[in-house]
Amino acid sequence: MKRLLFIATILSFCASAMGEDVFPLPSVPDTITSRTQRANYLALHYWDNINFNDTTLIGNEDISEQGFCNFISIMPYVTQQREAFDIFVQGITGNSKIQSYFMSIAQKYLAEPQSPVFNESLYITLLESITSLDTLSLSDYERYNFILQMEKKNQIGSIACDFEYLLRDGTYGHLYDIDSSYTLIFFGDPDCDICNKAKEQLLSSLYTHLKFIGGYLTILSVCVEGKTSKWQETPAPEGWIDACDEKCAIYEHLLYDIPGLPSLYLLDKEHRVILRDVHVDAVERYFSRN
Repeated sequence: MKRLLFIATILSFCASAMGEDVFPLPSVPDTITSRTQRANYLALHYWDNINFNDTTLIGNEDISEQGFCNFISIMPYVTQQREAFDIFVQGITGNSKIQSYFMSIAQKYLAEPQSPVFNESLYITLLESITSLDTLSLSDYERYNFILQMEKKNQIGSIACDFEYLLRDGTYGHLYDIDSSYTLIFFGDPDCDICNKAKEQLLSSLYTHLKFIGGYLTILSVCVEGKTSKWQETPAPEGWIDACDEKCAIYEHLLYDIPGLPSLYLLDKEHRVILRDVHVDAVERYFSRN
């Protein structure tokens, strides 16, 4: 009985979360009684009542955006995730505008760390699903496949990719040379105003600063644009490892997913990725709890 009530709660949440427009949820047959089977049925039939050729779905926050968010919210209870995504992408790819809109929503909710349903694993599954379609145009395939390959780099829990960096004294170092409980890689550029503001924010972040002054955190500042004149005349904050990617290998060889600057990666003592491509706020939240 508890399992039945659990699924009913999910259905109720999905419906009540909508605004004036209500997402047309499928009805789960009463003959399906197990929680997993009911969750699977809901995921596999979630979009049954949606006409993906209807362009009024574009920009409809109650139906499209909230509907997708709730679709993702039930995924932790679904064992047929790939099949559910296959059905979803088959629906949206019939109309290029609809496809572009829903994939942008997917990126917003699954790939951005500040999202309430952020989940890189599900985003990868979605990208694998859409890139497997034979009907996808070559340009769309290349775009989504590139995103997929970048998403697979330095995933949370994996060992971060090593790279060489140049220090101000002319010597070279490697990421793996750093021996610290935590290592925060700050990919940036001194010529980037947002990067400079992020550095100031880091310096004023209470929990992050406590880890730093306590000797538990090493901050590696890397100018990804190379040995630029701006880097040479703009030192990093005191105590940080002040480096640049002299050969621009991080960009050239796509070693890390850096969609924009600054991009922060937090690693543990074994250089395993804890946080990936995040902002300062995410680092501070992590240290406030750990």
